[in-house]
Amino acid sequence: MFWGFSEALDLFDEYRKTQDQTDNAPNELNILLFGLGDPRHVLKSASKTFKHSTKLNFYLLEGCLELVARNLLLTCIAFESGHQLSVKGKTHLFMDVFGNTLLRPFSNGYINAKAKVLTDVVTDADYAEKVAPIFALDGLRYRERDHLENVFNFWVNHEKHVFNVAHYWDGRVRAMLGTRYDHKMGAFDWDLHMRLRENGATQICPQEYKHWRNTGIAFTFPEYEQSDPNKTFAVGLSRNGDGYMHRGIVGDVSTGPYASFGLKCTDEKLTHSVHGVNDFRSTDVTERNVFEIMYEIQERKEYILNVKDVHQYGSYVLEQGQNLNKDLIRTENVESCKYNEPLIPCDNVHIRFLSVEGLPKIQSLPEHRSKYDIVVIASNYFPFLKEDFTQLFAPNALICFETRQLTTFSKDEIFQFSTQVRDYAKTHSLKPLTNFAINVPHIILRYKNISQSQ
Repeated sequence: MFWGFSEALDLFDEYRKTQDQTDNAPNELNILLFGLGDPRHVLKSASKTFKHSTKLNFYLLEGCLELVARNLLLTCIAFESGHQLSVKGKTHLFMDVFGNTLLRPFSNGYINAKAKVLTDVVTDADYAEKVAPIFALDGLRYRERDHLENVFNFWVNHEKHVFNVAHYWDGRVRAMLGTRYDHKMGAFDWDLHMRLRENGATQICPQEYKHWRNTGIAFTFPEYEQSDPNKTFAVGLSRNGDGYMHRGIVGDVSTGPYASFGLKCTDEKLTHSVHGVNDFRSTDVTERNVFEIMYEIQERKEYILNVKDVHQYGSYVLEQGQNLNKDLIRTENVESCKYNEPLIPCDNVHIRFLSVEGLPKIQSLPEHRSKYDIVVIASNYFPFLKEDFTQLFAPNALICFETRQLTTFSKDEIFQFSTQVRDYAKTHSLKPLTNFAINVPHIILRYKNISQSQ
């Protein structure tokens, strides 16, 4: 729910691979991200826009407003002014908010400060145009903006804004494992080696995966101190006087946030392994890939690896960061920078958030018909596709279906889901771009819309 099960893609590059290479690059592309849960494709694509002049218009459709708020926050981190955060600072802040149930005090301070800025962004159009012009929120209804305001208010420390995420996480793990809870480390190890690694996520190391399954903290370094609850994981918020009610923590507690940035890397030495022991953890690979994105968004030029920019802890047994006072929720006001400077300008990226009420009926809205040149569909949202969903596709559109390959599902379950996708594509005259003749597992199934181009 809070992250995807496929790597971040440069969608402009993916689109160009599917088109006639003799054609000129389009002036703009409309891109629908259907229930992805995070902005990984947005950030990866935005980081590469210095290479071309095509405008990328992203349309994000999520199932709940708390995910909209989280997408806003994570995108703001990447586009934060270099005067306020260094590239390294953005990298670790992003990783902390993206994948950790307990945050460093600095990260908590940033969320508290940015929540106040985002409140003004969603309630004041003139302020939003000044501070965050890459966002368009006019697709949201007024009551949805009111809900976002409540979400941002909940993120700010207050004695009645309590979110004991460590307790909620442990409850989810207990419910999932049942009688196996007393032997949970063995269960975690089995899931890693017999499911995730067998399914292709070989970069994930036992120490980091088992620590995440046990605590909800995915990305750690020895210098980290995890102490404050990550309230961006709270969903189902509703006002209760001065406080809030919520559903605790929902979403994935078995696979982890590693697939988005932590399994592949253009620097092959970071994925080197000997007898199943990796030189670099998935956390270290994530650090390198996120650092590249943050660097290229800020500097507008290609990143070249500097070994000083990443950690190398694959073969080490670490103290996985100190989990301080996990049951003592910080309620006092956090003093920090305001983080209210305008975001880094990026003229050829525009991010529009669609109303969550449009999820079941977007295909019936005339303004979306034949509009999207690229559509990316999260695996969890495939059941929401209606028969007329293909009406959204522009001629020659690229359609990407996320599979369940990089999850703890069994091979039979993964195969059955991929078969459902292939049957859907065949029924709706989508031309496969994925070479199914090669007997390899596929994380993304790519198709081209040919029904309207003939």
